[in-house]
Amino acid sequence: MKRVLPAPRPLVFKACTEPDELAKWWGPRGFTAPRVEVDLVVGGSYRIAMQPPDGDLFYLSGEFREVNSPARLAYTFRWDPPDPDDRETVVTLALKDLG
Repeated sequence: MKRVLPAPRPLVFKACTEPDELAKWWGPRGFTAPRVEVDLVVGGSYRIAMQPPDGDLFYLSGEFREVNSPARLAYTFRWDPPDPDDRETVVTLALKDLG
């Protein structure tokens, strides 16, 4: 998937890695992220609490596999139990300046 964002790479990287910034945009419309924990080092973890408009908190978490600010970020993504059908996914962001 490719996206063009009208922002410099350092700002986009920050939005994807700093708890206060992640909480501003993470999740679908109407959801909030009341708790975001990030240990931004290779092998470090993150955990995000998501709150739907009408429902209980649920969590997702993962581990950072690559941290190369502001160019690349790779991490695993999985829903925390009790979702037994979920599989771990690897997400890689490659940020490039266009101009």
